[in-house]
Amino acid sequence: NIHSLSSLREKGSFISRIRYVLNHYWIGSKLLYDNYKTAREIRKKDVNSLTRLDYLTLEQYRYDIRIGAPFVLLFAMPIIGYSAPLLALIAPKYLPSTLIMPKQKVEFLKDDATASSSIIDSLIKLSKCQYDSEKTHDYISIIQFVNKIFSTNDRFESIMSSIEGTSLLFNRNLNLSSIDRQHLLLIHQSILHSSFISKYLLNNYSIIKQIENWQSRIFIDDQILIKNIDKLSRYELVLSLYSRGIYLHLNEMADVFKYEQINHFNRIENKKTESIELSENISNDWKQILYQWIEIHKNISKRNQISTSFLVHIGPLLTK
Repeated sequence: NIHSLSSLREKGSFISRIRYVLNHYWIGSKLLYDNYKTAREIRKKDVNSLTRLDYLTLEQYRYDIRIGAPFVLLFAMPIIGYSAPLLALIAPKYLPSTLIMPKQKVEFLKDDATASSSIIDSLIKLSKCQYDSEKTHDYISIIQFVNKIFSTNDRFESIMSSIEGTSLLFNRNLNLSSIDRQHLLLIHQSILHSSFISKYLLNNYSIIKQIENWQSRIFIDDQILIKNIDKLSRYELVLSLYSRGIYLHLNEMADVFKYEQINHFNRIENKKTESIELSENISNDWKQILYQWIEIHKNISKRNQISTSFLVHIGPLLTK
Protein backbone atom coordinates (compact mmCIF):
# COMPACT_ATOMS: atom_id res chain seq x y z
CA ASN A 1 0.00 0.00 0.00
CA ILE A 2 1.39 3.38 -0.99
CA HIS A 3 0.33 4.87 2.33
CA SER A 4 2.12 2.35 4.53
CA LEU A 5 5.66 3.03 5.67
CA SER A 6 6.34 -0.57 6.67
CA SER A 7 7.70 -1.67 3.29
CA LEU A 8 9.81 1.47 3.06
CA ARG A 9 11.34 0.78 6.44
CA GLU A 10 12.31 -2.69 5.31
CA LYS A 11 13.50 -2.02 1.76
CA GLY A 12 13.93 1.68 1.13
CA SER A 13 16.96 3.76 1.87
CA PHE A 14 16.83 6.65 4.29
CA ILE A 15 16.64 9.09 1.37
CA SER A 16 13.79 7.18 -0.28
CA ARG A 17 11.85 7.19 2.97
CA ILE A 18 12.32 10.95 3.28
CA ARG A 19 11.17 11.40 -0.30
CA TYR A 20 8.13 9.27 0.38
CA VAL A 21 7.19 11.34 3.42
CA LEU A 22 7.69 14.61 1.54
CA ASN A 23 5.58 13.30 -1.32
CA HIS A 24 2.89 12.35 1.18
CA TYR A 25 2.88 15.90 2.55
CA TRP A 26 2.75 17.31 -0.95
CA ILE A 27 -0.35 15.22 -1.73
CA GLY A 28 -1.81 16.19 1.64
CA SER A 29 -1.25 19.87 0.83
CA LYS A 30 -3.14 19.42 -2.44
CA LEU A 31 -5.92 17.74 -0.50
CA LEU A 32 -6.00 20.70 1.88
CA TYR A 33 -6.41 23.03 -1.09
CA ASP A 34 -9.16 20.77 -2.43
CA ASN A 35 -10.91 21.05 0.93
CA TYR A 36 -10.57 24.82 0.69
CA LYS A 37 -12.51 24.78 -2.58
CA THR A 38 -15.16 22.56 -0.98
CA ALA A 39 -15.45 24.92 2.00
CA ARG A 40 -15.74 27.88 -0.36
CA GLU A 41 -18.67 26.23 -2.15
CA ILE A 42 -20.37 25.45 1.16
CA ARG A 43 -20.11 29.10 2.21
CA LYS A 44 -22.05 30.08 -0.91
CA LYS A 45 -25.06 28.07 0.25
CA ASP A 46 -27.96 29.53 2.17
CA VAL A 47 -27.21 29.05 5.85
CA ASN A 48 -30.59 27.36 6.38
CA SER A 49 -29.77 24.73 3.79
CA LEU A 50 -26.47 23.63 5.34
CA THR A 51 -26.33 20.01 6.43
CA ARG A 52 -24.57 18.60 9.47
CA LEU A 53 -21.86 17.30 7.14
CA ASP A 54 -21.42 20.82 5.73
CA TYR A 55 -20.89 22.20 9.22
CA LEU A 56 -18.42 19.43 10.07
CA THR A 57 -16.52 20.06 6.84
CA LEU A 58 -16.26 23.78 7.60
CA GLU A 59 -15.21 23.12 11.19
CA GLN A 60 -12.50 20.67 10.11
CA TYR A 61 -11.25 23.04 7.42
CA ARG A 62 -11.00 25.97 9.85
CA TYR A 63 -9.07 23.78 12.26
CA ASP A 64 -6.73 22.57 9.51
CA ILE A 65 -6.02 26.11 8.35
CA ARG A 66 -5.48 27.40 11.87
CA ILE A 67 -2.86 24.80 12.74
CA GLY A 68 -1.68 23.91 9.26
CA ALA A 69 -0.76 27.23 7.69
CA PRO A 70 2.62 27.45 9.50
CA PHE A 71 3.46 23.85 8.57
CA VAL A 72 2.55 24.24 4.89
CA LEU A 73 4.52 27.49 4.74
CA LEU A 74 7.55 25.77 6.24
CA PHE A 75 7.19 22.83 3.85
CA ALA A 76 7.06 25.17 0.82
CA MET A 77 10.32 26.93 1.68
CA PRO A 78 13.43 25.82 -0.24
CA ILE A 79 15.85 23.63 1.72
CA ILE A 80 14.24 24.57 5.06
CA GLY A 81 11.18 22.63 3.92
CA TYR A 82 13.10 19.41 4.52
CA SER A 83 12.76 20.08 8.25
CA ALA A 84 8.97 19.76 8.00
CA PRO A 85 9.04 15.98 8.67
CA LEU A 86 10.84 16.73 11.93
CA LEU A 87 7.88 18.80 13.10
CA ALA A 88 5.57 15.98 12.03
CA LEU A 89 7.68 13.52 14.02
CA ILE A 90 7.60 15.61 17.21
CA ALA A 91 3.91 16.56 17.17
CA PRO A 92 2.01 14.66 14.46
CA LYS A 93 -1.36 15.31 16.10
CA TYR A 94 -0.95 19.00 15.39
CA LEU A 95 -0.72 18.57 11.66
CA PRO A 96 -3.67 19.41 9.42
CA SER A 97 -5.89 16.34 9.05
CA THR A 98 -4.98 16.08 5.36
CA LEU A 99 -1.30 15.55 6.21
CA ILE A 100 -1.82 12.77 8.71
CA MET A 101 -0.95 9.31 7.44
CA PRO A 102 -3.54 6.52 7.70
CA LYS A 103 -1.29 4.59 10.04
CA GLN A 104 -1.01 7.66 12.27
CA LYS A 105 -4.80 7.97 12.34
CA VAL A 106 -4.95 4.47 13.77
CA GLU A 107 -2.24 5.18 16.33
CA PHE A 108 -3.99 8.35 17.51
CA LEU A 109 -7.29 6.52 17.90
CA LYS A 110 -5.74 3.72 19.92
CA ASP A 111 -3.79 6.13 22.13
CA ASP A 112 -6.97 8.06 22.89
CA ALA A 113 -8.85 4.82 23.57
CA THR A 114 -6.14 3.83 26.04
CA ALA A 115 -6.60 7.16 27.82
CA SER A 116 -10.35 6.58 27.92
CA SER A 117 -9.99 3.09 29.35
CA SER A 118 -7.74 4.50 32.10
CA ILE A 119 -10.31 7.05 33.28
CA ILE A 120 -12.28 4.71 35.54
CA ASP A 121 -9.11 3.22 37.04
CA SER A 122 -7.91 6.76 37.69
CA LEU A 123 -11.25 7.60 39.31
CA ILE A 124 -10.93 4.62 41.66
CA LYS A 125 -7.39 5.69 42.49
CA LEU A 126 -8.62 9.21 43.29
CA SER A 127 -11.22 7.80 45.66
CA LYS A 128 -8.49 6.09 47.67
CA CYS A 129 -6.65 9.37 48.15
CA GLN A 130 -9.51 11.19 49.86
CA TYR A 131 -9.11 11.88 53.55
CA ASP A 132 -11.97 14.32 54.11
CA SER A 133 -14.67 12.24 55.83
CA GLU A 134 -17.59 13.84 53.96
CA LYS A 135 -15.89 13.50 50.58
CA THR A 136 -14.81 9.97 51.38
CA HIS A 137 -18.45 8.99 51.91
CA ASP A 138 -19.45 10.53 48.57
CA TYR A 139 -16.54 8.89 46.77
CA ILE A 140 -17.61 5.53 48.19
CA SER A 141 -21.06 6.18 46.71
CA ILE A 142 -19.50 7.01 43.33
CA ILE A 143 -17.39 3.84 43.33
CA GLN A 144 -20.44 1.82 44.35
CA PHE A 145 -22.24 3.33 41.36
CA VAL A 146 -19.33 2.37 39.07
CA ASN A 147 -19.31 -1.20 40.40
CA LYS A 148 -23.07 -1.40 39.92
CA ILE A 149 -22.74 -0.30 36.29
CA PHE A 150 -20.04 -2.85 35.55
CA SER A 151 -22.00 -5.69 37.15
CA THR A 152 -25.30 -5.08 35.36
CA ASN A 153 -26.39 -6.52 32.03
CA ASP A 154 -27.92 -3.22 30.91
CA ARG A 155 -25.50 -0.40 31.65
CA PHE A 156 -27.60 2.16 29.80
CA GLU A 157 -30.72 1.62 31.90
CA SER A 158 -28.67 1.50 35.07
CA ILE A 159 -27.04 4.85 34.30
CA MET A 160 -30.36 6.42 33.26
CA SER A 161 -32.03 5.37 36.51
CA SER A 162 -29.21 6.88 38.58
CA ILE A 163 -28.63 10.16 36.74
CA GLU A 164 -30.12 12.59 39.23
CA GLY A 165 -28.31 11.40 42.36
CA THR A 166 -25.05 10.50 40.66
CA SER A 167 -24.93 13.77 38.74
CA LEU A 168 -25.15 15.64 42.05
CA LEU A 169 -22.36 13.51 43.52
CA PHE A 170 -20.07 14.28 40.59
CA ASN A 171 -20.93 17.98 40.73
CA ARG A 172 -20.18 18.14 44.42
CA ASN A 173 -17.00 16.08 44.56
CA LEU A 174 -15.66 15.71 41.03
CA ASN A 175 -16.27 19.15 39.63
CA LEU A 176 -13.81 19.73 36.80
CA SER A 177 -12.08 22.51 38.72
CA SER A 178 -11.31 20.18 41.62
CA ILE A 179 -10.22 17.10 39.66
CA ASP A 180 -6.63 15.94 39.86
CA ARG A 181 -4.65 17.26 36.86
CA GLN A 182 -3.60 13.82 35.66
CA HIS A 183 -7.23 12.69 35.63
CA LEU A 184 -8.18 15.87 33.80
CA LEU A 185 -5.55 15.21 31.13
CA LEU A 186 -6.91 11.69 30.55
CA ILE A 187 -10.39 13.13 30.02
CA HIS A 188 -9.02 15.84 27.73
CA GLN A 189 -7.23 13.30 25.55
CA SER A 190 -10.20 10.95 25.46
CA ILE A 191 -12.72 13.50 24.17
CA LEU A 192 -10.56 16.21 22.57
CA HIS A 193 -7.74 13.94 21.36
CA SER A 194 -4.91 16.10 22.65
CA SER A 195 -1.29 14.99 22.66
CA PHE A 196 1.35 14.96 25.38
CA ILE A 197 2.09 18.61 24.54
CA SER A 198 -1.09 19.67 26.35
CA LYS A 199 0.52 18.56 29.58
CA TYR A 200 3.14 21.27 29.18
CA LEU A 201 1.29 24.02 27.31
CA LEU A 202 -2.18 24.06 28.87
CA ASN A 203 -3.04 25.01 32.42
CA ASN A 204 -6.06 23.53 34.18
CA TYR A 205 -8.23 26.54 33.40
CA SER A 206 -7.62 26.16 29.65
CA ILE A 207 -8.28 22.42 29.76
CA ILE A 208 -11.54 22.89 31.68
CA LYS A 209 -12.70 25.65 29.34
CA GLN A 210 -12.06 23.43 26.33
CA ILE A 211 -13.98 20.55 27.93
CA GLU A 212 -16.95 22.80 28.77
CA ASN A 213 -16.94 24.19 25.22
CA TRP A 214 -16.85 20.62 23.94
CA GLN A 215 -19.96 19.79 25.99
CA SER A 216 -21.87 22.76 24.58
CA ARG A 217 -20.81 22.02 21.01
CA ILE A 218 -21.63 18.32 21.28
CA PHE A 219 -25.04 19.04 22.83
CA ILE A 220 -26.00 21.07 19.75
CA ASP A 221 -24.74 18.31 17.49
CA ASP A 222 -26.73 15.75 19.50
CA GLN A 223 -29.99 17.46 18.56
CA ILE A 224 -29.23 17.05 14.86
CA LEU A 225 -27.75 13.61 15.17
CA ILE A 226 -30.48 11.91 17.18
CA LYS A 227 -32.89 12.16 14.23
CA ASN A 228 -30.44 10.80 11.67
CA ILE A 229 -28.36 8.07 13.31
CA ASP A 230 -29.64 5.42 10.91
CA LYS A 231 -28.68 7.59 7.93
CA LEU A 232 -25.06 8.13 8.94
CA SER A 233 -22.33 6.75 6.73
CA ARG A 234 -19.91 4.36 8.35
CA TYR A 235 -17.29 7.10 8.64
CA GLU A 236 -19.75 9.66 10.04
CA LEU A 237 -20.87 7.11 12.61
CA VAL A 238 -17.34 6.34 13.80
CA LEU A 239 -16.42 10.03 13.79
CA SER A 240 -19.48 10.80 15.94
CA LEU A 241 -18.40 8.17 18.45
CA TYR A 242 -14.82 9.40 18.47
CA SER A 243 -15.82 13.02 19.02
CA ARG A 244 -17.74 11.93 22.13
CA GLY A 245 -14.98 9.79 23.59
CA ILE A 246 -16.76 6.51 22.85
CA TYR A 247 -14.52 3.59 21.86
CA LEU A 248 -16.30 0.39 20.88
CA HIS A 249 -14.97 -2.29 18.49
CA LEU A 250 -11.70 -0.39 18.40
CA ASN A 251 -10.01 -2.30 15.57
CA GLU A 252 -13.01 -1.77 13.33
CA MET A 253 -13.12 1.93 14.20
CA ALA A 254 -9.44 2.09 13.27
CA ASP A 255 -10.11 0.41 9.92
CA VAL A 256 -12.84 2.91 9.08
CA PHE A 257 -10.55 5.84 9.86
CA LYS A 258 -7.62 4.31 8.00
CA TYR A 259 -9.49 3.60 4.79
CA GLU A 260 -11.25 6.95 4.85
CA GLN A 261 -7.85 8.64 4.94
CA ILE A 262 -6.44 6.36 2.24
CA ASN A 263 -9.39 7.14 -0.02
CA HIS A 264 -8.92 10.87 0.48
CA PHE A 265 -5.42 10.49 -0.95
CA ASN A 266 -6.60 8.12 -3.68
CA ARG A 267 -9.13 10.69 -4.81
CA ILE A 268 -6.46 13.36 -5.18
CA GLU A 269 -4.27 10.95 -7.18
CA ASN A 270 -7.24 9.73 -9.26
CA LYS A 271 -6.88 6.21 -7.94
CA LYS A 272 -9.57 3.67 -7.26
CA THR A 273 -11.11 3.92 -3.79
CA GLU A 274 -10.78 1.01 -1.40
CA SER A 275 -13.45 -0.44 0.86
CA ILE A 276 -13.63 -2.71 3.89
CA GLU A 277 -16.10 -5.34 4.96
CA LEU A 278 -17.78 -4.76 8.31
CA SER A 279 -20.35 -6.86 10.09
CA GLU A 280 -23.80 -5.33 10.27
CA ASN A 281 -23.80 -6.22 13.96
CA ILE A 282 -20.85 -3.91 14.55
CA SER A 283 -22.60 -1.01 12.81
CA ASN A 284 -25.70 -1.68 14.88
CA ASP A 285 -23.64 -1.72 18.09
CA TRP A 286 -22.18 1.66 17.14
CA LYS A 287 -25.60 3.13 16.42
CA GLN A 288 -27.03 1.79 19.66
CA ILE A 289 -24.27 3.11 21.91
CA LEU A 290 -24.31 6.49 20.15
CA TYR A 291 -28.06 6.72 20.73
CA GLN A 292 -27.63 5.74 24.38
CA TRP A 293 -24.89 8.31 24.97
CA ILE A 294 -27.01 11.08 23.43
CA GLU A 295 -30.01 10.10 25.56
CA ILE A 296 -27.88 10.17 28.70
CA HIS A 297 -26.49 13.58 27.72
CA LYS A 298 -30.01 14.89 27.16
CA ASN A 299 -31.12 13.68 30.59
CA ILE A 300 -28.07 15.12 32.33
CA SER A 301 -28.78 18.44 30.60
CA LYS A 302 -32.25 18.62 32.14
CA ARG A 303 -30.69 19.38 35.53
CA ASN A 304 -30.34 22.98 36.66
CA GLN A 305 -26.57 22.65 36.49
CA ILE A 306 -25.26 20.18 33.96
CA SER A 307 -22.57 17.92 35.34
CA THR A 308 -19.97 17.91 32.60
CA SER A 309 -17.79 15.95 34.98
CA PHE A 310 -20.36 13.15 35.05
CA LEU A 311 -20.82 13.29 31.27
CA VAL A 312 -17.13 12.81 30.47
CA HIS A 313 -17.16 9.55 32.43
CA ILE A 314 -20.13 8.11 30.51
CA GLY A 315 -18.12 6.83 27.53
CA PRO A 316 -15.80 4.67 29.68
CA LEU A 317 -18.74 3.53 31.81
CA LEU A 318 -20.59 2.27 28.74
CA THR A 319 -17.64 0.61 27.03
CA LYS A 320 -14.90 -0.38 29.51
